[in-house]
Amino acid sequence: MSKIYEFVIIGAGLAGLTCCKKLREKGVENLIVLEKNDAPGGLCTTKVIDGHILDVGGGHFFNSRFPDVLEYVFSHLPKDEFNYYERVSKVEIDGHTIDYPIESNVWQLPLEKRIDYLISIIRNGESLGKPEPQNFEEWIRWKLGDKVCEEYMIPYNEKLWGVMPQEMDVDWLYKIPNVNVREVLQYCLESRQDVTKFPAHIHFYYPKKGGFGCIVDAIAKDEMPFIKCNTKVTLLERRDDLWLINGELQAKNVINTTPWNDLFCALGSPEELREDFSRIRYNRIVVSLYETEYDVNWHWRYVPDKRKPFHREFYISNFAQASKKGGMYLETGEGRFIDNTVQINGASSKGDFITDAAYPIPVLGHKQAITNILTYFRPLRLFGVGRWGQHEYQNADVSMHEAIQFVEQLER
Repeated sequence: MSKIYEFVIIGAGLAGLTCCKKLREKGVENLIVLEKNDAPGGLCTTKVIDGHILDVGGGHFFNSRFPDVLEYVFSHLPKDEFNYYERVSKVEIDGHTIDYPIESNVWQLPLEKRIDYLISIIRNGESLGKPEPQNFEEWIRWKLGDKVCEEYMIPYNEKLWGVMPQEMDVDWLYKIPNVNVREVLQYCLESRQDVTKFPAHIHFYYPKKGGFGCIVDAIAKDEMPFIKCNTKVTLLERRDDLWLINGELQAKNVINTTPWNDLFCALGSPEELREDFSRIRYNRIVVSLYETEYDVNWHWRYVPDKRKPFHREFYISNFAQASKKGGMYLETGEGRFIDNTVQINGASSKGDFITDAAYPIPVLGHKQAITNILTYFRPLRLFGVGRWGQHEYQNADVSMHEAIQFVEQLER
């Protein structure tokens, strides 16, 4: 049997890489990271295709409210190697493009639609003091009213998540601020928006010379000797107070940064957790690259129209300055993607990339399910960290923060 590792980390995305680096900073050298793909990065991987910089895991933009994450990232990729942008994001509503978020920019719609949307927002259940609902669809109606719900929020979220909103919980919606009806009316009368109302990323950093993957490359540089790629975990069993991985590696501790339901069979399909694992669901997206011409300053646009399979479009050279002009990519839920059906200005995509996993889906009961799984395995020294390990809709900076905090608080 092989040597006994202090830690085996499953997954070499940003959470796994950060766990590796921070453990080594604490003096742990007897560790290994197992990555099923042929390179680290996970969702934050970048490819260059015909001069276009493509983040193949979808839209990622860096900023953070956590000082430890800012210091961590800039210590590997200096701040002066980033451009700093004020976010420009849009929403397409019935053929009209307005600024995001919609509730602050109703005034940009045509008059009749503006009136309908204002009535919807004014009559929202939150402002009327109605109790908070328990599923996502009811919550949307409670937050923004029926009109906004039916023409924007429901179709967009069905396209994004691939499940019906009434199947989804509400505990992940803390990022969305309260809708202040007085402010909505004021902005509409004054024909202005307040960008401070963005839920996140009012400003963001993006590497000057490449894509978001430059951050991964900088962090992974010194960790490569500890990463074993092309290694999928297919067996994870407890033996004599140790973990046996794939029948060959032994570890005192295992840190999982990948989707838990991908490990259900590897863990022996524990019957007592079967129901909990069934609630740990995720979707996949397809990222499609196009070469076109555009004369806008937008970074991305949300597209709720169900006649279009994709839900977001990104204008690459507006944030990746080293990218060839005219690059654009679309995000489409895997279930809505049909090859070669979407053309931009008559051109088909130059490449389509399916993510291994894109977003953890917050179905009803998911929070208790992941709590049960983590509580069950923690005494056995199997931990979950990051977007997938904690099954939370975390941006990259939050996953890094959670990894930093985990290692700092870990009792060895």
